[in-house]
Amino acid sequence: MPARPRSTEKDRPGVSPRSRVPKSTIVDIAAASGVSVSTVSRILNDKPDVAAQTRERVLRIMDEMGFAPQSAWQQIRSGRTRLIAMHVPPEFNPPAYHLIIAAALGVEDAGYSITIITRALGDSELLGIFRGRHADGIILLEILADDHRPELLRDHGFPFVMIGHRADNTGLSFVDVDIEHGMGLAVDHLAELGHREIALLTVDPVVQDKTYGFATWALRGFQAACERLGLCAWPSVGGPSEAAMATAALGLMDAHPGISAFIAPQQQSVIGVLMAARARSLRLPQDLSLIGMLSESMSGLATPTLTAIDFPADELGRLAAQMLLDRLDGGQAWPRQVLLPAQLIVRESTAVPRT
Repeated sequence: MPARPRSTEKDRPGVSPRSRVPKSTIVDIAAASGVSVSTVSRILNDKPDVAAQTRERVLRIMDEMGFAPQSAWQQIRSGRTRLIAMHVPPEFNPPAYHLIIAAALGVEDAGYSITIITRALGDSELLGIFRGRHADGIILLEILADDHRPELLRDHGFPFVMIGHRADNTGLSFVDVDIEHGMGLAVDHLAELGHREIALLTVDPVVQDKTYGFATWALRGFQAACERLGLCAWPSVGGPSEAAMATAALGLMDAHPGISAFIAPQQQSVIGVLMAARARSLRLPQDLSLIGMLSESMSGLATPTLTAIDFPADELGRLAAQMLLDRLDGGQAWPRQVLLPAQLIVRESTAVPRT
């Protein structure tokens, strides 16, 4: 009986002719295009010293031979990376994950991806993101009162948007929440309840030679509102950790025993006040009222639920992403500046002060 011939790939079910086609290499592309391997390499690395007609021919042959995923050479052809950078230096606050996720979802819906950078960047490194074609645009967070990053990008014509704002925003694009107005709403609410000595606990707006915009605007809004109503204002600043915030809160309580309410515009300052209240056996809101600045979901999880200036992280992230995409893809007029109105949501952590 003759031996049964060995099965070959051709005879196996489920193996399509396309799957048997060997992958093209850079040598194959060079031979089919009639150019050198080094020319193909220069095109792949987007070097400028290749004639436009040659570049188009090689890219077309790459497409025909399936050399690279379509998106890769489309990026070369269009001059776009389809990447958005996000610079989040955590010098004053830990990264705001809800905000970052909202921005990431916003750009991904438009076919972009997001790259998060947390380390400090020098001027050459920041400009290198664009000059090296590592990103098409950038979202800047943790904005300083005199932040030089947006000015540098503006002067070089690179697309960006800030989440936060500076003291001078001429020619700069940003989206932010009006924290000064939010401070006014918080102080008004406490004054209506009968509080006359109110403390503000916030991260120190000055670290070395850097002045953090958000904390600066919060302090300014707080002091203006207390002055308007003739209240005793006791502002205090501390380090960015929860333990440092608790120490600062305890110092305020000891120095000013008449304090009956705190405003805490960051997550770590809210936790610091709660730690200090527990250390002094103070109950909320019977012994001490507290207004924080947190997202609605986090404020509702506290016990008692937290009266809060709403921090619309999802909306800020979504708006920042949309503004940048409008600049990149829609030719939207520039600059754009959006200051969201603050909202105070009254819950269980504020009450009439104890007599």
